Amino acid sequence: MPMRIGFIDFRKQMLEEELKKIEELLPTLGVKKVILTGAMTTGDYAPDSPIKLIVIQDIDVCSGMPGSHFVRREDFWTYHLNANVAVETLVYTPEEFPKLSTELPALMKACSEGRVIYDDEH
Repeated sequence: MPMRIGFIDFRKQMLEEELKKIEELLPTLGVKKVILTGAMTTGDYAPDSPIKLIVIQDIDVCSGMPGSHFVRREDFWTYHLNANVAVETLVYTPEEFPKLSTELPALMKACSEGRVIYDDEH
């Protein structure tokens, strides 16, 4: 499928504008840390590039239910962000993240290539 000239630049601009809105919301959503990954850190944009976030958050905050299923954790973010572009979130508890970030190769790579955009400890 042919792509219009400049569409990648337009997509990048859309993602950056939406990310600014998300960053403003983060302090109000009870997160511990958020790491930006994907095209926004590698610069390898495509027409359908999403904003990809790794979120460290107490699960009680995002679901209201202790031990909420991993696949359901993204629902909190879909509801609260109401974004104009696709946003993919992987949500881990503060207890899970240190262990899984050293055991799961994809998560390890995302963390090493990613950029911290929010950290409530700093």
